[in-house]
Amino acid sequence: MTLRTATIGIVFSIFILLFALLYAVTHHNILSSFRILEEKQVAESLGRVENALANELRGLDAVCEDWAAWDDTYDFMRQPTDAYISSNITGQALSNLHLDLILYYDEAGRLVLGKSHDADWNVIDATEREMAHISQDSPLFLRRENALRGGVVMLPDGPLLVVARPIRTSRKDGPIGGTLIMGRYLDSHREQALADQIMTPVRFFLFADSGRSRRLEDVAAALRRSGQYQIFPENEDNIKGYALIRDIYGEPGLIMEVSVDRDMHRQGLVTLRYNFISLAAIGLTFGLGMHYLVEKRILSRITSLGSQIAAVRRDPHASRDIRVTGNDEITALGTAIREMLAEMESAREKLADSEKRYEMATRAAKVGVWDYDFTTGALFLDPSLKALLGYRDEEIEDSLEAWLQLVEPEDRAVAMELARDSLRERAGEVIREYRLRRKDGGIRWIMIRGLVKRDASGAPVRFLGTGVDVTDLKFAEQSVRHLTREIITAQEYERSRIARELHDNVAQDLSSLKISCEAVSEAIPKTDGPLRERFAEASRILQRAITFTREMAYALRPSNLDHLGFLSAVERYCADFEEKTGIRTRFLPTGMEGVTFDPETEINLFRVVQEALGNIRRHSEATEAVVKIVESHPHIIVRVEDNGVGFDVDSGLAAAMEEKRMGLGGMRERVKLLGGNLRVVSAPGQGTRIVAEIPSHRGGTA
Repeated sequence: MTLRTATIGIVFSIFILLFALLYAVTHHNILSSFRILEEKQVAESLGRVENALANELRGLDAVCEDWAAWDDTYDFMRQPTDAYISSNITGQALSNLHLDLILYYDEAGRLVLGKSHDADWNVIDATEREMAHISQDSPLFLRRENALRGGVVMLPDGPLLVVARPIRTSRKDGPIGGTLIMGRYLDSHREQALADQIMTPVRFFLFADSGRSRRLEDVAAALRRSGQYQIFPENEDNIKGYALIRDIYGEPGLIMEVSVDRDMHRQGLVTLRYNFISLAAIGLTFGLGMHYLVEKRILSRITSLGSQIAAVRRDPHASRDIRVTGNDEITALGTAIREMLAEMESAREKLADSEKRYEMATRAAKVGVWDYDFTTGALFLDPSLKALLGYRDEEIEDSLEAWLQLVEPEDRAVAMELARDSLRERAGEVIREYRLRRKDGGIRWIMIRGLVKRDASGAPVRFLGTGVDVTDLKFAEQSVRHLTREIITAQEYERSRIARELHDNVAQDLSSLKISCEAVSEAIPKTDGPLRERFAEASRILQRAITFTREMAYALRPSNLDHLGFLSAVERYCADFEEKTGIRTRFLPTGMEGVTFDPETEINLFRVVQEALGNIRRHSEATEAVVKIVESHPHIIVRVEDNGVGFDVDSGLAAAMEEKRMGLGGMRERVKLLGGNLRVVSAPGQGTRIVAEIPSHRGGTA
């Protein structure tokens, strides 16, 4: 390219840049104004849909109130009769009132009558899964006079608009006879009715729908995070708005979508078109003036500077003493280029030395480097990484398939999991350990640690990291785990032995002494009151000692664990804990039928529960605790949570280690021995939750 051509290119580039800048500013100002109006229009449409839903609920509430405050309904709740059902709850009545579900509950929250209808509006009994989501702790059962008790309930058959009213006499006096609940499904017909009402297309999506599109996934995340309307242009003709509808429990239930025509957007584009023509005329005039300035004042000196730089580029050994006549910015540019070339030469030499040192360090530390290109699928394997497995560089192909062939078959799922984790949107450092087979047939444990590099859109571009031979660490870890198991086993055996000694010997001897003391007290004449009182006091002291000894024996080795089994022992312990501490403690086993535990699992899980409740008593200031044991194949999940003061987990664990408090550490080691993991979830003011997960074998031993 000639110098003149380059000059024209520069002037043209400046013209384009200036034009683009001015156009961008005006484009932003114009379109942003129209966009604000457009978003306001969509927000108003969303508001109209919400108002329409509210009116739907109020209309349903009016029907429910009319039926609930009726002597016939009140008499039916006091003495149910078929006459009431046959004369009032008919297919025609449900169709006229657009009712899909009607439920009658007594004051105790027990279902008295539940009716629904089929596709032909024939009255049928309400199904169990329709009623399962309306529990006694539902807001529908709250006693709030003159307040709308209703909303959306998410049922397996779809979202249901429900309202509830207390059953009263027609004069609304006397005691409340129960609760009447009415519901309408928010189905496609209801959607169309709402769309016709506000003259805007309306759709509803389940918030928890796993099969929704990527757009709805992003919308759901934004709605959960902010709770505000989300508005996105769909194309040049339509813009869509989304709102979150919560269910009666306050949880996200539905995503509401409205679609609005983009008339305002098209008007903005017309305005932009005229703006473009004006800016083009102004920019052309400016470009011609800029070209003249460059041609007359700058071109010759830039040409000289370019010739010197080209000479350096052609010959690395050419002089880097670049000089430009004058004393202005171009001269300063020449000086800066000269200094930059000197720094680049120095940096090149340092980089070469650093690469040599890095190669020597990786070989000495048994560390290899790898680099995977997501675009091309190419995998680079450092020769040092191949050497860890006894191969020369040329003996292993640089491909993902060749590398996976070296992974032990049982661990290939872990290796593939590493790749899947790297594709996650916010994946940071990814670490996995798996076994690879050496050339000589031996097995080595390799720890793969990698970081994902992403482009501006967030898509992964490269995945690079290191591989470290951790075989010796694995063997040491196994030895430590075996030693820990032996220590805990010995500890539990010694506790059991001491507990038996305390229960069978010490407690029995104290009991015998107490009996003897009481016998002597009875033998002393009643006239000798002080002496009898001393023996009575001694008997009370002995009773306290007996009680303390038995409690100590139970703490060392709970006898209920051997006699009643794990679940019953934990339930009994929770009851004792509540009685002693005053902290309300609930025990909630779920799905544990057919699951049994071996003795090692029983005692370790019991100790985890025991230590967790002990921490609640000592630190939480809680008023309520819950112990949940759930079988969720393939895991047994033990969860202990409270409503106490909570704590910062990271700083709390660090302080515990510094103070050598081994409560949480001991719990984690016990769970690890069972092949599981333990998590602690807490925050100041939000209570604490300890979750232990171990493998489960339904019908067998966990």
